[in-house]
Amino acid sequence: MKRYIYPMVLFTDENELYTALYPDLNLLASGFSIEDVYARANEYLGFYITSALKYESKIASTSKYAEIQALNPNKIVLLGSVYVDEDSIILTDDEQVEKNFLNEFVFTEEDSNE
Repeated sequence: MKRYIYPMVLFTDENELYTALYPDLNLLASGFSIEDVYARANEYLGFYITSALKYESKIASTSKYAEIQALNPNKIVLLGSVYVDEDSIILTDDEQVEKNFLNEFVFTEEDSNE
């Protein structure tokens, strides 16, 4: 089991809706309390990491907490995390078809180096 940890920026709007942003992943979650948005953001992080591993996509490296905090001095910066058992990730038949399609027809950075 591997733990993935990313800095998360929390902010609120005039309607007191909280938003959590993982800047490294461009991943957003929202909720009506800090606890709610924190839980949702970590759940979304888990979906994101699991999907990336299933489809063998590149997973962005994490920024340092201090860097994210310095860029967001008036916002709450927390660390979100998720544990993923990489050995238990199995594609369904439909997911395997999607993965095969993506591998065959989607242009990647590696393709441009050939």
